[in-house]
Amino acid sequence: MKQAPKLSDANSPNNKLINILLSKQKSPSQYTIQSPAVSPTQAHMPKGQYQSKNTSIDLSKLTTLMKQQKVKSPSEGQKDSMTQLLAKARAIATSAKTPTGPIHIRNDSAKVRKENKEPQVVSPKVSDTKQMGKASFTFEYVIGIGGFGKVWKVKKIGQQYAMKEMSKALVITKKSVNSVMNERMLLSQLKHTFLINMYYAFQDRENLYLVMDYMRGGDLRFHIGRMRRFNEEQTKFFVASIFIGLEYLHTNNIIHRDIKPENLVLDEKGFVHITDLGIARVMKPENSSDTSGTPGYMAPEVMCRQNHTYAVDYYALGVIAYEFMLGRRPYVGRSRQEIRDQILARQVQIRASEVPPNWSAEAVDFVNRLIQRKPASRLGFNGGYEIKLHPWFKNFPWSKLQNREINCTIRSKSE
Repeated sequence: MKQAPKLSDANSPNNKLINILLSKQKSPSQYTIQSPAVSPTQAHMPKGQYQSKNTSIDLSKLTTLMKQQKVKSPSEGQKDSMTQLLAKARAIATSAKTPTGPIHIRNDSAKVRKENKEPQVVSPKVSDTKQMGKASFTFEYVIGIGGFGKVWKVKKIGQQYAMKEMSKALVITKKSVNSVMNERMLLSQLKHTFLINMYYAFQDRENLYLVMDYMRGGDLRFHIGRMRRFNEEQTKFFVASIFIGLEYLHTNNIIHRDIKPENLVLDEKGFVHITDLGIARVMKPENSSDTSGTPGYMAPEVMCRQNHTYAVDYYALGVIAYEFMLGRRPYVGRSRQEIRDQILARQVQIRASEVPPNWSAEAVDFVNRLIQRKPASRLGFNGGYEIKLHPWFKNFPWSKLQNREINCTIRSKSE
């Protein structure tokens, strides 16, 4: 019996499917899946005796294509483990073919832009990565496990970085091609003190790599678990730092849409940095279909599939400030539906009886106004300046924070 090609083969369908991912600096919507158009008679001709031409199939049809391959999935009720997903992805990658040949991706930018009425996105170079590869770095140890693979601490000419290693097979299996391409595209255009910045992006036969700032302070979820609650001074420091990062994103017309403690990472000095732009989007008037996010931090208008603005990030900021103060989120539930039902049922506000000792009335008002269900009533809806002008931030040294001249109010994980 003829063996299926290995995932690492240079010409495997997996690599044809995603061989330009991260090497082309285009918008994710500019790629569609295609296959060589070969007639039934040509399909039986000896190799090299016919010429093929390209015909496109939509990305949404990939699921149907996978089902047609009759790839075995885990039994019902059994959650896909990393090994199972990888095995499933390998099977798909090595066997997935249209009736006319293996699938891969092509650039269809002009057509897609015309259909979506979107302007062309031109992304500046992050670095010349033609000669870049894993061999350019010294690998030290694994610092985290992500949805698509490992995150490594690496060095290059004495400089420390975090290298995100993503399995192409898992990216495809989890239907996250657009998300990965979107993050790479946005990171190539952004650079800021309070973001996790990207320096290199490259790939090999099996994996995609993003080389980014290395942060040794741990994420805010770790610190919430360690401290349970923060005092007012610590909360103000973190809220202001997150706001500066958001202000930069919003100035560049980007909504993050997944602000949460896990995506806020501290450096060795305790300053917070925003990461994970996988579901971030360029702001546009019609975006009701963009409903991704994390329940508990997701703004009501996103959860209810309505058009939304930068104010969704300020809602998430309010939830985090609420959590810092009281040690819990305003709306909790076991599912997105349960949280949605709670939001629709009532507007949570911090009551006077709940306020911890030594917290000001201005702080309580600030949080209450950020977690308003109605976007138009939410602090920051008319612009980020509303947050800076709130009495809680009266006389706050924004310039000193921007220049990292303020002493951090919390110990980092490395200390």
